[in-house]
Order: sequence, then C-alpha cells, then structure tokens
Amino acid sequence: MTEIRPEDLRAQDLDTPPAGLHFMVTPASNGHLALKSAPMRAALNFTQEHIDQGQLLFVHKGAMSGGFNFQANDGVNFTPRQIFSITARALVLSLERNRPLKVFPGSSAPITSDGLRAVTNDISNTSDRVITFSVIRHPKLGRLVARQPDNSTVDVSSFTQDMVDRREVVYIQTPVESVGWEAMDSLTFSVASPPASLDSQTFKVDISYENTGPEHNTVLLANTGAQVTEGGGVIIDESKLDATNLLSKLPTLQRGAYEVWFQVTSLPRHGVIVVGERNLTEEKPNFSQFIVNKYGITYKHDNSETTRDSFFFSAWLNPKGKTAQRPQDDADVVEERFNVTVVPVNDRPPLLKTKAPSLRVVQGDTVALGPSDLKVEDLDNPPEDIKFSVISKPNNGYLALEGSLDESIEAFTQAQIDNGSVYFIHDGSSVSGVFYFSVTDGHHKPIYKLFNLEVTKITISLVNHTGLTLEQGKTSVALTQDNLSARTNGKNITIGYRITKPPNFGKLLKDDREAAQFEQEDLEAGRLTYHMLSLSSAEDSFEFTAFTSEANVTGLVLNITVRPLIRVGKGLRIPNGIAVKLDASFLNASELAEVSDGDPVFEMISHPKYGKVVWTKANVSRTVVPVETFTFQDLLQEKVALALNANMTGVQELNDSLAFVLKAPNVQPAKGEFLFTVVPYDPALAPTTDIPVPTTSSDPGTPIQASRNGSASPVPSTAFFSTQQPSKNHQKSKARNRWGNSNRTSIFSTTLGKPTRGPGDFPFRNTPVRVESYPQKTSSPLLVILPLLALLLLVVIFVVLVVFLRHHRRRKQSTAAPHEPPSAGIASTASYQGQPQRSATVPTVTVTPLTPRGPGSPALDRSPIQTRAPGYDTIDSNMLISSWSNGSLASSSQIIRTVTPTLQRNQYWV
Repeated sequence: MTEIRPEDLRAQDLDTPPAGLHFMVTPASNGHLALKSAPMRAALNFTQEHIDQGQLLFVHKGAMSGGFNFQANDGVNFTPRQIFSITARALVLSLERNRPLKVFPGSSAPITSDGLRAVTNDISNTSDRVITFSVIRHPKLGRLVARQPDNSTVDVSSFTQDMVDRREVVYIQTPVESVGWEAMDSLTFSVASPPASLDSQTFKVDISYENTGPEHNTVLLANTGAQVTEGGGVIIDESKLDATNLLSKLPTLQRGAYEVWFQVTSLPRHGVIVVGERNLTEEKPNFSQFIVNKYGITYKHDNSETTRDSFFFSAWLNPKGKTAQRPQDDADVVEERFNVTVVPVNDRPPLLKTKAPSLRVVQGDTVALGPSDLKVEDLDNPPEDIKFSVISKPNNGYLALEGSLDESIEAFTQAQIDNGSVYFIHDGSSVSGVFYFSVTDGHHKPIYKLFNLEVTKITISLVNHTGLTLEQGKTSVALTQDNLSARTNGKNITIGYRITKPPNFGKLLKDDREAAQFEQEDLEAGRLTYHMLSLSSAEDSFEFTAFTSEANVTGLVLNITVRPLIRVGKGLRIPNGIAVKLDASFLNASELAEVSDGDPVFEMISHPKYGKVVWTKANVSRTVVPVETFTFQDLLQEKVALALNANMTGVQELNDSLAFVLKAPNVQPAKGEFLFTVVPYDPALAPTTDIPVPTTSSDPGTPIQASRNGSASPVPSTAFFSTQQPSKNHQKSKARNRWGNSNRTSIFSTTLGKPTRGPGDFPFRNTPVRVESYPQKTSSPLLVILPLLALLLLVVIFVVLVVFLRHHRRRKQSTAAPHEPPSAGIASTASYQGQPQRSATVPTVTVTPLTPRGPGSPALDRSPIQTRAPGYDTIDSNMLISSWSNGSLASSSQIIRTVTPTLQRNQYWV
C-alpha cells in the first residue's frame, strides 16, 4: 500500500477550505483507495483534507498498471472528469547492513541497526512496512533473547526491524569456558516483507576478551577496582583482580604448565600494597594470581585527604617453577590500571580560606557573593554540606538567593556561593555595614566570623576626553565617542551631557540644531558636530557636566584645536653648528595657499631651544637677524634658515622644536610645531659645490668662503651636512687715517670676537642653503687663540700705561726745573701724547729723523703744513695700537710708537 500525497492529487478553491473539497472516484483497475483507519475497505469518496493529512492510501492488487477516474466539487461546481494513473513497482527487500556483533566473553550485547538493517525500495512508506527476521539456526556459544518492558528477557526465534531499531534484541554469551581467549559464533535467518523476502542470511558474533568498551573496560576476567575507607585498608582478591583468562591463549594441554604473574609498574601515591607481610616496592614489585586467589593482597590508605588513588600493573603468563620474568615481546603482556576509591572520614573541621571576608558594592547595587569573597574549605565534605547561618543581618541591605531577590535569607551553603546564587541587595545608603555569620559541616564546632560590606559611591569617569581637532580651512567637525565618552559604576548606565558654557567661536549642533544637552547614544550615533563661526581664533572650548540619574560631574572642559593645514617633515636630523635653509620639504603650506588663495604667514611662537630661525641675508651691520614672521613664499625662496649652536659634548643627538602660528586669508589661524633632532656636524661627509657663498670664519685670522651647488630636499632620519668649504679670501674692514692704512685701533678696542653673544648674535654670518653652511665647531682653534690674544692685549695695555705714567711724571718735573732739549733717542722708545714742547727763551725745535719703513709709512704721505697729526689723540684720548701685523700680534716695541712732534711755521725737517 502507498500513501497518496498532496503533490500527487490536489484540488484548490480560494473560497472553499480543504474539508469542503470533495472527490468522487471510480473503482481502481489494479487495487483500491482506502483510508488509514480502514485500509481493507475501498473508499470512493474523500476530501482534500484527507490527502493533506496523509490519511488516503492506495492498496495495490492485480496488474502493475492501472488507475481510476475522479471528479472534484465544492458542493456547487464540478471539475471535468480526470484520470489518475497508477503504476506499481516490484517490492525489493535488501540487507543494508550486516556487520559482526562484538561481545566480551560472559557478557551480553544488543543487536542494533548499526550492525543489522533490512530495507525495502519503498522508502517513503517504511513506517507502514513490517520487516520480519526468522531465525533458521540459533547461535551455539550464546542465545538470542528479547528484552521486555520490565527488563526481563525471553528467548526468541523471530524479531522485526523495529525491535532491532529499539535495541530490544540481545545476544547473551554463555558459557565462558567454551570460548577461550576468542571465538566466533553466528546465527542464520531469513527476512521477509510480503511479498518480498530474503532466504538464508548469516549474522556473525565476534567473542573476544579484546572487545573492551564502556561496559567492560578491561581485557582481564576481573579488574573491578576497590573501595577503601580513608586511612583504612581493603583486600584485593580474585573477584576484584583475575587474569586467569590469559591462560586461554594457550592450547588446553599447555595451560597447566603456566601461571599468571603481576608486576606493579607504578605504585599508588596515597597508600601502599601489602603482599603477605611485606610492602611492594620498586625493587620487589611482583606477585602471582595464586597469591591473589589464596590470600589476596591488601591496599592500605595513608589517611590523607584524598578521594581517589590507583596503581598500574602488568600481567603475563610465566612457566611454573621458574623465576617470574617479564616477556620481551609486549604483545604477550597486558598493562592496565587498578583504581581505588577512598571514602573520606570527617575527621577535620572546616577551614576558612578567606582571610578577611568582605564584599565591595556600589551604592544601591545588587552583587553576587563569590568564592573570592567567602570561601570555606573542607576536604571531608562537599560544598553542599558546608552550611552558613546569618546570626545578625546586614544593617545596610539584605541577603537573597537567585530567583527570589525580594526575599531575605538567613542560611546558605558554600555550593550556592560557588555557583553565584547568593546575592547582597544594598538599600542605597552611603554607609558601609557588616553581618555576623557562622559556618559548620554538621560534625564540628561552628566557625564565627564578621563579613564586611564596603559601599562605594556612584561615580562617573571619563573614558575618552581627547578633545576635537578641526582642520584649518574647514569650519565643522564631528564629535564622536572617540573624543568624548564616559562610564559609571551605578545601575543607571545612561549618561547625559549638559553644556554649561557654550563655545566662544562656534556652536555645537545635534542633528543640525544647536544642542544644549546630549547623551552618550548621540555620540555613538555620530549626531553631534561642532561648527566654527568666527575665524579669529586657533582654538575653542566649551564646559559641560556629565550626569546620570544617580550622580554627576561638573566643571568639565572639551578643548577644540585647529590643526594647521601643513605638511611637516618627519624624523629630520639637522647638523649642529651650521645654518640650514628651510624650504617646502620642512614646512609645506601649499595646500593652505591653494585653499585660502593667499600667501600663508608663519608667526613664531618660540624659537628652538638650541638656536634660532634667522634670515639668510644679513643686515647692513652683518649681524644675524632672528625671524619673527615669514611667509610661505619666503620658504620657497629659501630666505629663512635654522641656525643651531648646541653644546653636544658627549651627546649624540638632542631633540628640539620650534612653534609657530600659521595664518592665511579667509581661514582661521592654527598653532603648529616643527620637531627635529640635532646631531653633530660631520664635515667629512659635506659635498663640494661650485657657487661661492660668503661666510664668517670661526677663526678671526682665517678668512673662509662657502659655496653651494643647488639645494637638496632633506631626507627624514638622515643627517644634514654642510656644503660650505673654507675660503681663501676674506674682506677685512680697516681703519684709515691721513698717514695711511696703519690698521691702528684704540687701546680699549680689539678685533677679537665677543666672548658672549646676545639674542641676535651668532658665531657665523652666512647665507645657508638648506644644509649648506660652514660650521663653527666647538673644537675651533679660537678656543686657544682668543685667550692668548686677550692675555697679550692686557700686557700691551699695562706697558702703555706704565710709559704714560712715567712720561706724565717727567712733565711735572719739567715745570719745576729748567728744561733740557730732548734727545732723539727718547722719542723712539717712549710714547709721546702731548703737544710739541717749546722753550720759553729760545725758539728751538726738536727734529726727529723719519725713515720710511714701508709703503704705508707716514713719511711718504705727510702734508707740508699740518697743525696736528691725524689719527692720534690728546693725553685724554685713547692711545692707538696696532692689533695685527700680517695676521699676528706685533711686539711691544712695534705697538708703542713715539708721537712725532708737529712742525711749526718756518720749521722744517733736517
């Protein structure tokens, strides 16, 4: 018979339910239609509901092909008559599975559908098909039984596939003696499901001690383990350990010549094994099955707080009368484990493991107690037997169990604490509290202890408070949880923000409307933006309060900073002691220039710590001028340089920076910072160039020139090197007078450089090209020459002063005594600094011969009539000395010169 399905026959009317759609059929030519309730009675009327519910069957009989006519109606309308064709197929029965059943000797095993399954080719109708197995030949080493609902068994000679599927058919192996180590049994059966059938099928049963499993986990006849009381002992006899089935591996005639021996390969950890009157040791670990059968062996527990123990052993067959010797072949040895279950004895009281039982709870919160808060340990009892009793209840809340948090409790167990089922419900007060409790295992005296309940006030803390960054040239930026986020330890986690002081130069908008208050959800959803309305400031801020229904935090400030629209060189390493031209590779404001349609301006906020930003062209006085404001065009034209002069003795590098304000038309200003690293200058790595660039040498006596050959862009993390080289030409400014370029200076002046410099003075004056300058190194020879020159100058001043004082004393003496004509030799060795002296009685003159000493000698440039020698001062003037002679200091006899007297009218040189 076959079920008629809805996809085989279906009528549909949108106005009529399936129960109202009736079918009228003619008798089928090769069977009949029937309802499941009466499969043998033909049905000529049925409804669509019968088909939908699977109640309509077709019972085949007769020809393989046939059918019936039908007509459907809804009580009013009828469909045209239709033909329903039916083609029958031959029923085929087959064994889908027929696998051997594995059975341990002396035990039973059910026959399951995994090992035996018969099917027919009408798969869709398997629930109605009955497949019957009939036993033709019963098994010899066991019997076939059926398990009854009351768990009893009855021998069977036939069974169905449904019984196999329900695991009701069982094979029981008996007797054990007839099996040996392993054996094979079988039964013969036929299968039928009318009209199909299968004859003479064989089902095999594999019987072996190797067939271990959950029901029998040992290959031995017995290895059941033992149970012992804590600190006591137990006898292990043949009912608990029996390996005599190993003899079944041998032929029957040889079994009497062998016996079973055991060797303990791993001793128990919490006890000992006693054989006779001795303990088994690693040196003597053997015993025989004969001893087990006759006397037994004893396991003694060491009284430790343990519940399990075990030992591992090996078993093998050994010839009788010979020393027990483990076989070399592991296949002849069985290795297993003997388990010991220890029944604890309640001989120790519970132990409180928590030193200070306490719980921290947020004000008004509900918190579960855990093992870290309260832990009592008892090795003799499970946590369920450790019971707590509340002697005095908490004064700031109550204890409750999960599922009944509104009911106060006075008792609970350690197991409930371990499971997180015990809760403390705080009453919302700000005071901390305690409760007094006792704990016991029911056998020992209780432990009394105080449990502290510490209350934490509800707080709000900012997780993110990074502020906003607005790009220069833009007027709006989104405010998200990455900029502002808070959390609270209270129950109400909905955090709101109230603006107490709005921004000065813009507005905070929420969904395009000015916001005075918003929530954390708005930040997470990205509904907030800041719009800058005034472009006059590089920064802005607003004050706000974060709050929940339980707490609030006031006086919070969110800063809004304008980020300069500029690309700044990263990781730049700039050499010390030289001027490095700044260009677009250092500070590139081209984007800002394009956005603003103007020339961006840099206003210095702070110069570098180890130098200054200077103009590359010196002013009229040839002093280095610090830069306070420059434009981006100045950078592109390389008019600005970075001059560094750090003391790098024993230092490989120094970090430095300069800060500036970047301005441009129609955009807001922005503060920026240029970071770089100062490194020692290495002249050996400086490339040579062709175009000369004048510079000032660090040595006053050594003129230099620098040259450059274009400019290279700086490379991050790479040292900058100077392209300046020492020059052979140097322009010196010399003081000239009527007598020629005598190169004389005042006694209180010198051509030496100043030992100290002001903010506008630098040890070099050059035109740097990025990294193209000549360095003033700290190891310059000036460090030796300058002190020597200063010392020599002091000596010269001292000699001049001595001569001046002596001459002045002689003048005083000459006013009190008659004057003698001065000799020519005195004028050559002493400085003369007064007016020419004349006698009061005789008009005489002292004539000093002048011998020309060089091209610049006064003897070659003198005027016929002079009233006063130019380049000289009176006695109140500074005395002139020559500081340099061919680049070096002159001797004192050359520095201190005699003043030539002035020729009067009608006087001449002889």
